[in-house]
Amino acid sequence: MKKRIYLLSFLSLSLFTFCEKNDDLTDDNQSQTDNNIEISNDVTTLNKRLDYTNSGVISIVNSSSTRKMASATANDFPLVQIAEVNPPTDSNGRTLQANHVAVNGNFAYVAYTMKGNVYSGAIDVIDVSDPYKPKLITSALITDTDITSLTYSNGKLIIAGATSMDKNPTLTSPSIVINMQLSSGVLTENYTVNQLEGQVTTDVAANSTSYFAVTGDAGSLFKIDANSKQVIGKTTLEDLRSLAINGDKIVTLSGTKGINIYNSTTLNLQKSFTTSTDVSGAKRTIDFDGQKLLVAEGYNGLGAYDINSGSKLQAIPLVNAGGDNVTNAVSVNEGYVFVANGAAGLNVYETGTQLNLLGTVAIEGSSNYVKSSGDFIYVASGKGGLKIIKMEKPDSNFLNCESYPAYNQGQDLILNSNEVKSFSGSTAINSIIVNSGGILNHCGSITVQNNLILNSGGTFNMRGTLAQGKYQQSNPTELIINSNAILQVEGTVVIWGDLRLNSGAKINFIGNNSSITIYGKVTKGSNITITGNYTDTENKLK
Repeated sequence: MKKRIYLLSFLSLSLFTFCEKNDDLTDDNQSQTDNNIEISNDVTTLNKRLDYTNSGVISIVNSSSTRKMASATANDFPLVQIAEVNPPTDSNGRTLQANHVAVNGNFAYVAYTMKGNVYSGAIDVIDVSDPYKPKLITSALITDTDITSLTYSNGKLIIAGATSMDKNPTLTSPSIVINMQLSSGVLTENYTVNQLEGQVTTDVAANSTSYFAVTGDAGSLFKIDANSKQVIGKTTLEDLRSLAINGDKIVTLSGTKGINIYNSTTLNLQKSFTTSTDVSGAKRTIDFDGQKLLVAEGYNGLGAYDINSGSKLQAIPLVNAGGDNVTNAVSVNEGYVFVANGAAGLNVYETGTQLNLLGTVAIEGSSNYVKSSGDFIYVASGKGGLKIIKMEKPDSNFLNCESYPAYNQGQDLILNSNEVKSFSGSTAINSIIVNSGGILNHCGSITVQNNLILNSGGTFNMRGTLAQGKYQQSNPTELIINSNAILQVEGTVVIWGDLRLNSGAKINFIGNNSSITIYGKVTKGSNITITGNYTDTENKLK
């Protein structure tokens, strides 16, 4: 039996029966396995899938032209790509494709599926409690089943998927929903499977008492009781792509019928309005910005609608829409909107009466799905796996910084001899040179994409966070401290490239909670002075 599903393009659903699996867990470093799910907690092996090749400071580029022609500019949105997670391979050696992410606190849950007519899926659990050292702590291979979406709810992971009827002849349809109990955030073999009508469950969402699932082609919205795990409500609508919860409202997106808003208790239809008609079967997501409903509309870009009236407030078309340039997903987080535009990249907007484009995040590969939560942006790139990007946010608790203005210079900052400049807030720039006797003060968060050089007698006083350079480049980026120059740190420094301490260089750590992480090599001259209390996470300064 062939599945009518392709990567990021999903079709149908329904729900009637369920079965339950409750096996005891094995030791942490062993694989847990049953007939359908094989869970690995072997952190050493799992973390070989972490890839730092493109890690380091990244920029937002001017997107007025093509991505290759775009240029980075100074801005107040500093970003660091922490790592990429290469996708898993299944038991047959086939590479899976990342397509969805759910977040709960320091845990990110990543869903994988198989492109084409073969069913195969997986779920990764990534721990980002140490923000510069993510860990892949658990991974589950799901035999003969695509995982299309997932969400966290009350210590459980609600998982949407489709399973092979050829491999499971007792099934009457491929669509399923899995309710998996987590243990301290980690996957377990304690789960319930609900069988569904239709070809595939396209999306899931949950509140405190229920979880909800939608289908594609024929299409239905289902309400499932979180305790009994039985269907307690159903309404039918064709071509359902995604759903989201907003207070007491359940909002669904159909590729042909647009938006429908239901009461979460009764599933009574409260309002409906049309959006752009989409191509058949393609995965799209929605999110909320206050009273705005943001809709990924495929080749038509991003649409912003008033959730109460249904009126279209803003249309943001894609430049050069077509082919793989298509708006797949949208995610809202603390005043910013992140839009995954496939081969056209990841766009960032500031919220407001109208969304204001900051630019395109300079990352490699396609942006097929995006989820932003806390300080992180997670971008799924199909066979490119998952990108973990950190927003460097300023710490407002430092004293004596209130008088410093926001950064207002160019993308390259050069301080002349004996010149003093002071800034605060979030700053993302290309390079810094502080010449003899110059003093640069910065409070908040700052990223420097290329070199940072303190020449003889220069001083850089930083309070907050500093991220500099790129990881293991053929032409390495450097942080260079020359004779009698000093870097004074109260906070966190991450050097993705190399650190060169020439003779007489000084680093002074202030307070008791400062740290430095150096991924490249450290070169030391004579008479180097490093003082203060600090944590050297990679033990590079010894």
